[in-house]
Amino acid sequence: MKYGLCCSLDVARKAIELGVDYVELAAVGFNGLESTWDKSVYDGLPVETTNVFFPGAIKLFGDSRTPYEDYAKRTVERAAEIGVKVMVIGSGGSRTAPDGYDPVKAEDEFVEVVATVQEIAKPYGIVVAPESLTRLETNVGNDLGQLARALNAKGLAYTADSFHVLKEWAFDLGLETAPVEGPSESHWRDQIPHAPVHIHIGDLPRNAPKADDPMMQSFARRIKELGYNARISLECNVGELEARLPIALDQLKQLFR
Repeated sequence: MKYGLCCSLDVARKAIELGVDYVELAAVGFNGLESTWDKSVYDGLPVETTNVFFPGAIKLFGDSRTPYEDYAKRTVERAAEIGVKVMVIGSGGSRTAPDGYDPVKAEDEFVEVVATVQEIAKPYGIVVAPESLTRLETNVGNDLGQLARALNAKGLAYTADSFHVLKEWAFDLGLETAPVEGPSESHWRDQIPHAPVHIHIGDLPRNAPKADDPMMQSFARRIKELGYNARISLECNVGELEARLPIALDQLKQLFR
C-alpha cells in the first residue's frame, strides 16, 4: 500500500520529507485553460494522483454548459508528463446541475463526461476515477454506491472517499452528531460495491483518521475485504505538518495493516 497526502504544491516537498510516498495535487494547477505551463515546479516530486480536475469556470450541464474537451486533453497530457497515474474528478462547481435540471439526466451526462475524459487519458496509462461529493458541494453524484455502479456499467473506475460517504450518511439521518459506531457494515458494502482504484480518507469532522475510531475501522474493513492494495490519500485536516503528519501516517498504517 502507498500512503499519500492531498496538499498544495507549496508544502508538497515537505510532505515527502516527512514520510508520505506521494503527493496528490490539484489538476487545475496544470493551467489547462492556457497554452503554456511551468512543468519545472514539479521536478522530482512523486505526483502520482490528482484531484480538482475541472476549474469552476467549466460547467458540465444545461444552458451554461461549456466545452471541456480541449481543457481535459491539455490537463491529461501535462499530468502524464510528470508521472500521474490516477486523476480524481471531484469538481463540485463544474458538476452542479442548474435548478430544475433532471437529476437522472445529470447523473447520466456526468458518467458520459467521465467516459470522454477516460478516452483521452487511456493512451497515457492514466485512470480517471471520480469521487462522490456531498450535497453541500454539488447536486450530482453524492451517493457513492449509485455513482460507482453507474461508472462500472461503462467500464469506468471510481474513488472511495470516506468523509463524503460519512457526511452524506449523517445528513440522511438528520443528525448533527452522528453515532460513534458509524454506518453499518451493510451500508459500507452498498456504498463501496466493488473495489475502487483510489481512496481518499478523512474522518467525519474531516480530520486525520485515528486507528481506534470505529467509523474508520469499519471503512477500513470494507476496503480490506475487497482486497484493495493501491494508494490511500489523506484528504483532511492534518494540522501543523511537521508535528502532525508523521502521527497521521502512523495511525493510517495501523488502520490498514
